[in-house]
Amino acid sequence: MSELRWILLVAGIALIAAIYFWGMRSRQRSAAVPLERSTRVEPAPSPAAAAPAIEPARVEPRFSHEDEFVSTPEEDEPTVDFDEPAISRGYGRREPTLDTEIEPPPAGAAASFSRTLSPAAQSEPEPEPQPVRKPEPPAEPERPKQKIVAVRIVATAPLRFEGTKLSEVIRSEGLEYGRYEIFHNLHTDGRPVFSLASLREPGTFDPGSMPTTAYPGVALFAVLPGPLPAIETFDQLIFTARAFAAQLGGTLADDRGAPLTVHRITRLREEMVAFERQRSGGGAD
Repeated sequence: MSELRWILLVAGIALIAAIYFWGMRSRQRSAAVPLERSTRVEPAPSPAAAAPAIEPARVEPRFSHEDEFVSTPEEDEPTVDFDEPAISRGYGRREPTLDTEIEPPPAGAAASFSRTLSPAAQSEPEPEPQPVRKPEPPAEPERPKQKIVAVRIVATAPLRFEGTKLSEVIRSEGLEYGRYEIFHNLHTDGRPVFSLASLREPGTFDPGSMPTTAYPGVALFAVLPGPLPAIETFDQLIFTARAFAAQLGGTLADDRGAPLTVHRITRLREEMVAFERQRSGGGAD
């Protein structure tokens, strides 16, 4: 019985010693791995990478007590050799580097690029020649479309023309009551050569009330062109105006109320000649 106790005691001591040595070995191996990684040798940059290269940010691994390796009895325990570089055993990792050399572009692309940046291409394009415009012929002076000539027969203030007397003179000169409620000297084609209006507002006549109405004056006017040439129309208008003034005892005046002198009549007749000449330049009506 005492021998069995000694055997169990020796076996227990041996087991405790084995566990102790195994733990020491495991701690040595755990400490060796960070040492190998911390002593990693970075490869020297190649001569082609002499220019500064931008390297990506590198994060170094950090280890804590929780990262200790746990080995099993079946794993082979590695040995640590501090004299030999860790990179020779494959633990080191080569970091990627940026190659600053640029491959030359293809020949076709270079030719196209040179053509694009050639001085001829950089110069501004020549302006397109503008078409020569022929000078426009001078515009013809606008021909007058219409002209009005007027003459007044005015009663001497404070006198007025009696309606009965005025009606008799109108009939004697062959004027007819018609459009716009005034009197007209009509051509054979029915168009008025000249017309007669009242200087009393609103300028119209009422044949029924004319015998009892007094008038400060009347106006003879012609709208040109008319059924007759302008000169002939003006001559007839002046002839009739003088007849009215002689029979009614009035005075002649122009369209502005100024006395109708011989000089003024001459000027008005010259205007008729100029009007007819301008109209005849494009042909007669």
